[in-house]
Amino acid sequence: MVIGRIREHVSKHNWFAVAMDVLIVVLGVFLGLQVNNWNEARIEVQQARDYRARLIDELDFNAHQYAAQAAYYRQDRNYGLAALASLNGVTPLSDRDFLIATYQLTQTDTTKAKTFVYDEMAAGGLVGHLGDDEVQQLASDFYLSAEVSQRTIENIFPYRTMLREVMPYAIQQRIRSECGDRNVSYKGRLVGVRTVVPCPMAISPAEAAAAARLVRSTPGLKQQMTRYLASTDEKLTNLDLSQAQAEDLRDRLITASTNRRTS
Repeated sequence: MVIGRIREHVSKHNWFAVAMDVLIVVLGVFLGLQVNNWNEARIEVQQARDYRARLIDELDFNAHQYAAQAAYYRQDRNYGLAALASLNGVTPLSDRDFLIATYQLTQTDTTKAKTFVYDEMAAGGLVGHLGDDEVQQLASDFYLSAEVSQRTIENIFPYRTMLREVMPYAIQQRIRSECGDRNVSYKGRLVGVRTVVPCPMAISPAEAAAAARLVRSTPGLKQQMTRYLASTDEKLTNLDLSQAQAEDLRDRLITASTNRRTS
C-alpha cells in the first residue's frame, strides 16, 4: 500500500509526498526493530530472573544435601574410630558393638549434587546474568568443587570389600535392616540418608563372638580400616567446603535478586 502511494506520488512528481512516504517507511521499520529488540531484552531479563530463582533453589537443596552427607559420614567415622580403638586395645567394645561399628563404617552415600540449572544456563550463554564477575567466579568455583567432592565420595578403598567378605552375611543383613539407611527429607524432597543410632540390633553372645573373631583375625584389617578412616576425613573436608560454597553462592544470588527488585 505504501509502495503504491510512493509510485503515485512519483508519477505526479510530488517529491515532498515521496519524501514523507519514505520517511514513514523508515520510521516504521526503525520502530518495529526497536520494539522487537525491547521485547527480546524483556524476555531475556525475565528468563535470567527465572533461572536465578531456580538456581537459588538448586543451591539451597545442594547445601542441605551436603550437610546430610557430611552428618552421615561423621557418624561412619565415629563408628570407625570406636572400632579402631578396640582393635588397638585402647577402648574395649563388646563383640556386638564391634561388629556394628566395623560394618557401619563401610556405609556410603554417593548421591550427586544437582547441577542441571547451572548446566542449562551455561549451555544457553546465560551465566553472565548471575551477577558481577565475583559472583560468576563463585559459581565456577562451586561447581568445580562439586566435581571434586563427587569423585572423592565415589572413591571406595578396599576395607569395605574386605569387611563385607569376612563378616557373616546374615549379620550384615540384620545390621542393614535394623540400623541401615533411612531417608532424610527437606521441603518434602529426599535430600539424603542417615543410619539408626544407636543401633538396636540384638544378637546372641555366642554368634557375636564367633563373627567378631572372624573379623578381628582378618589379615591387614587394622591397616585397611585406618586408610578407610583417612578417606572418610577427605570426604568430610570436601563436603564441608562444597556446603559452604553452595550457601555463599545461594546467599549472594538472593542478595543480588533483592537488589534488582528494589533498584
